[in-house]
Amino acid sequence: MISFFEERYPLPPVIPKTSKQKIVSSLLEMFADEWLFRPILHYRWSYPENLPFLKEEFGRVAFPTLGTKERSDLAENVYGRYKNLLPLLGITKKTGPAFEESWKEMLDELTAHFDKHPYFLGGKPCVGDFAFAGMAYTNFFRDPIPGYLMKTRAPLVAAWVENMNGHLPHANKLSLHEVTEDGWLMREDLPEESRDFCANDYIPETLFPILTRFFTEFGPILLSTKSYLEKYIKENITADKTELPRSIGEQEFTLRGVTEVTGIFPFYVWKWQRVVDLYNSLPFCERQAVDNLMVQFPYGLQILKVNLNQCRVQRINNILHAVKQVKSHL
Repeated sequence: MISFFEERYPLPPVIPKTSKQKIVSSLLEMFADEWLFRPILHYRWSYPENLPFLKEEFGRVAFPTLGTKERSDLAENVYGRYKNLLPLLGITKKTGPAFEESWKEMLDELTAHFDKHPYFLGGKPCVGDFAFAGMAYTNFFRDPIPGYLMKTRAPLVAAWVENMNGHLPHANKLSLHEVTEDGWLMREDLPEESRDFCANDYIPETLFPILTRFFTEFGPILLSTKSYLEKYIKENITADKTELPRSIGEQEFTLRGVTEVTGIFPFYVWKWQRVVDLYNSLPFCERQAVDNLMVQFPYGLQILKVNLNQCRVQRINNILHAVKQVKSHL
């Protein structure tokens, strides 16, 4: 949706114009959308203390005209389908502690970053901020157990989440005020450059631990998904049969030394190819600058330089289809 509106209403931009920032913003968007929901769903469904809140929220959305007791009784029929997805996503009692430890460490990393910068790439939010905040607000912030954790362990992250939703604008580092001689509060007029993305295509070093975590945890899943999808397309897709199922099987993944099974989702490749296409569209010298950044992260260069031509995916009416490659006879 952001890409749709960015084309029609380009000012103010949320997609950076410079190469490294554009790639990093897109990577953060992909990682937030396709990896972050795992610790989110673990926290949501693994703690019975969340259930009264979840019953009320699901019931209020699905049955708004009913009373609280009726909504609560009917809510389980609505949220049961989501809870049943946990094993398919590799969220089990075995992996739960690993997801929790990873998220707690990420809260500390985010705190270190937001102590220096109001947003991921400087003085205004990029598409990565919106993707991350969308996930963080609805689950990590509002659900009781992860919400308590965020607000007590990482209050700067909680303030960023609120600010991204317009609820706590005064918490932003750019919202500074001073008292005038006649006693009025006046917002400090900061230089315009402090309200923009970092100058000279700079990527804050405080983002490096966060990017490293995403690459390390999700990178192997992306790369193995590519291999599985290539094989599936070769064996199952024809010119007349291109639709892809939501999951094409199962694969193992390892998090903090714990190995579990998760589904193989073609949607990952649809999101991934958007980043790869963006990288490939850059001029050679700009790709070199991106390469010099990505070489610092595990799987960084592999994920950007990958050839997805044999497993490209297109979305037609919200259904994924494989793009069957036509072999050249020249």
